[in-house]
Amino acid sequence: MDIKLEHMSNIDKRHGKRAKYDLKLYYPRVNNNSIYNKYNLGSPILETIDISETGISFISRAELREDDFISFLLTIENNPSFWCMAEVKWIQKIEGFFKVGCQFYCLNEDQIRYIREYVSKVID
Repeated sequence: MDIKLEHMSNIDKRHGKRAKYDLKLYYPRVNNNSIYNKYNLGSPILETIDISETGISFISRAELREDDFISFLLTIENNPSFWCMAEVKWIQKIEGFFKVGCQFYCLNEDQIRYIREYVSKVID
């Protein structure tokens, strides 16, 4: 998606450090339902903007609602992939897409450490 993010207002409420993160999601689940068939455009449904220990933000082709739950497979560098669940906390409509901020749920200590180490490495 070619969207100029630097011109958008930042309504992200996450505390702590965050780092740019590049992940394209073709098969996310929303509220435990696949949305792939509904939005199968031959391109990713969600593309990450950045990540922190507590959450992640996306550009979305799918129209989501606050309080929706998104589940997806996350890989941080060479660490094992893991399933994430995140709750949509805010949405901003931009240029025909949606900027979406989410809070992670149910990450274990190792998964949080993978993210923390990635963020520290990228921003330092």
